[in-house]
Amino acid sequence: MDVVPVPPGKRVEAAAVLARAFQGDPAWQWVFPDAARRAAALPWLFASSFDVTEAELWTTAGPILGVARWMPPGRPPLKFTAAVKALVVTPIRLRDATQRFFAYGRAIDDLRRDAVPMPHWYLAGIGVDPAKRGRGIGSALMRPGLDAAAAARLPCALLTNNERNLSFYRAHGFEVIKESKSGRNGPKAWVLLKNP
Repeated sequence: MDVVPVPPGKRVEAAAVLARAFQGDPAWQWVFPDAARRAAALPWLFASSFDVTEAELWTTAGPILGVARWMPPGRPPLKFTAAVKALVVTPIRLRDATQRFFAYGRAIDDLRRDAVPMPHWYLAGIGVDPAKRGRGIGSALMRPGLDAAAAARLPCALLTNNERNLSFYRAHGFEVIKESKSGRNGPKAWVLLKNP
């Protein structure tokens, strides 16, 4: 299966696919306990994250069946202007979920920084449209970051809040290096690392 960078005109569609993929994720259920509210908020949040972070976005060639967001080492983690705009708009969009959203973000950043202090490629999100799972799409979407990290002889890291994902990541050479809560009251999290 071929994967390509997400075309700029397809970012909204890519965000919608990720939103469907993460609708049942424990972290997003914690941030937005109400399923309808979660379904309404996630497409905007993922689209906003595409604008805010210096990440490489990959999808399937042809229809967007899944998306992977890889963050290479050495790039600034945020685009300043987009980040400031998001800080202003997020509380308006998320209302009472704002505190949980920012607490979760801080917690996973801290977990990652603590567990993986060395330069690494970071899989900041990967999701496949639920109707298309089990066809090798997720594995194909992992390739660009895994290949780039291998070429640079750097590790890859990721964080998941879904225990069901662990076997998938282990099949790609990742091992759990830290297990913790995402903040004081947040969902359980696993940090995984794949060494070069």
